[in-house]
Amino acid sequence: MLQRSLTRLPAPRRIALSLGSLTIASLAVACGMYTSAGTMNTPATRQQSTVQFRIGDSPADRVLSFEITIGPITLTPDTGAAVTILSGVQRVELSHLSATSAPLSVISIPQGTYKSATITVAQPEVTFLNSAGQVQQIEPAFNQTITINFSPSLSIGTSSVVSIDLNIAKSLTFDAQGNPTGVNLDAASFRLSSAAVGEMNRQNDDDGQLEDTTGTITAVNGTSFTLTVSQTGAMLMFATDGNTQFKDGAALTVNTIVMVDGVTRPDGTLYAAKVEGIENETGEEAEGLITAVGGTPAATLTIVMDERTGSATANAIGNTLTAAVSNAQFVVDDGNIDTSDIGGLPSPPEFSFDASTVHAGQRVQLESKDAEHEAAEAQDENGGGGDNGGTAATLTAEKVRLLQQTLVGTVSGLSSSTSAGPVTLTLTVASDSAFAMLSGQTQVKVFWQAGTDLKDMTSVSNGDTIRVRGLVFNTGTGFNMIARRIAK
Repeated sequence: MLQRSLTRLPAPRRIALSLGSLTIASLAVACGMYTSAGTMNTPATRQQSTVQFRIGDSPADRVLSFEITIGPITLTPDTGAAVTILSGVQRVELSHLSATSAPLSVISIPQGTYKSATITVAQPEVTFLNSAGQVQQIEPAFNQTITINFSPSLSIGTSSVVSIDLNIAKSLTFDAQGNPTGVNLDAASFRLSSAAVGEMNRQNDDDGQLEDTTGTITAVNGTSFTLTVSQTGAMLMFATDGNTQFKDGAALTVNTIVMVDGVTRPDGTLYAAKVEGIENETGEEAEGLITAVGGTPAATLTIVMDERTGSATANAIGNTLTAAVSNAQFVVDDGNIDTSDIGGLPSPPEFSFDASTVHAGQRVQLESKDAEHEAAEAQDENGGGGDNGGTAATLTAEKVRLLQQTLVGTVSGLSSSTSAGPVTLTLTVASDSAFAMLSGQTQVKVFWQAGTDLKDMTSVSNGDTIRVRGLVFNTGTGFNMIARRIAK
């Protein structure tokens, strides 16, 4: 385990907020805020807390990408005026965040209890597999401000993490064949929860851990850097020290694309445990679910993009991209997955990943040194009501990286309800889910490791319906999955 520096970062913003609080208090005295008895009534200044706001999702089986504009967001305390936690807007793709979450903002707000949140959402774009297995999109008109009332109140203490979970399945309307037909967001679509920042060496996503956070370094200040997250545009400041791992040529250089694994420190600031180089300023990366593999071994991979970084990012999410991979290196991003008793990754035959075993239904990242690409408008066969995935693009990949993904299914064949690791179980997914339709398989053998996180549950039983997030491998006769997290 890395020993991490707990040195506080300079915090001019916190200083400015404190000065602002003093100014307000001075004005209150000057204005004569008195009680009926004629004595001065000066309320105590509420202590500030550094809070990280994150967003994640509960998935819908057919959905390949669900992109929406979110913001502004405010919280209303039990007493007092509303507090802004996101003043602008961010464009967020949620399907790849199932059983995990990504930061929206890190901000200082007053400690205390909050009775409601107000969230503005607009411009949804949904890409899905229809009942015939074809990629389609809908872009329904939608712009709404939604208020979510808390019961009990949401508590914000010292250095908290607030998670906003959007349930995609509850936010869509469907036809008789299970095809999404529209978006119907309301207060029931959201669930907000708050947690204190966890111990640095034991954090999960809901109490401070950051995994596979991809973006562009946009500023460097000594041993800290600002990462602009590739899709949302969130600006996160990370501290580094002598224990930070720099991999694949990563360096603190402006305009380079990197993937960061980190944690939240006790004071609410962010620390980068690992910085992995993806590309320089002339390159790009794209992530998404594989919908087609061309050739054996693979010469091309086609994905529906759920994230993209680089010069060709405009309107990329939900669109189809085909990459030439004949000369690409195939690698596994094991992140914080417990691979004990597995013997390293990739490791044939149970955990193979190469041009011969890559398969439709797996989620990957494609990396290219050269951002030049060719794009052609896909033909809209339905007059705009549901196209075939939008703009098709091509690139030449130098690296294909296996990424974590989430599957939802029913448990059977479980050897133990609590893991001392490894325990195996069979996860049966819906036959009309995107994974089943693309992979041709409805059952996945899951390896539940000693280090696998259980989220919102303490045990697993046969017959449970669960979400499993981890790495999915093709064995040639089926699929194996190493679980990073198991959730309700």
